[in-house]
Amino acid sequence: MPDTESVTSIKRDAKGLSVLLVMGTWCPDSKREMPRYFATMDAAGIDDSKLTMIGVDATKKDTEGLTEKFNITRVPTFIFMRDGKEVARFVERTPVGTTFEKELARILRGGSSETLVR
Repeated sequence: MPDTESVTSIKRDAKGLSVLLVMGTWCPDSKREMPRYFATMDAAGIDDSKLTMIGVDATKKDTEGLTEKFNITRVPTFIFMRDGKEVARFVERTPVGTTFEKELARILRGGSSETLVR
């Protein structure tokens, strides 16, 4: 269960947020991280209409070319966007030393926009 303080912060700061999620059903990292995403967003009351989810095979290519456009090389990749601009991405896993919801809350409060890779 996501922590209440982070969820409250996400709910307050998620205006204009959309998410591109590229994942693989075959991928252990996707299987671990996707439930964290859905639990956090559900707790914050952010519905799935803000989510574009793309399933890929081991080649990590999609028919619309989004994986090439967004330079997706690993899955899962969560790209958080505000007003059409990328504010952050998580690649393969939540950054070490934090939780999914704490990191998302930090980013939405105006934290670093660097790409976060394990």
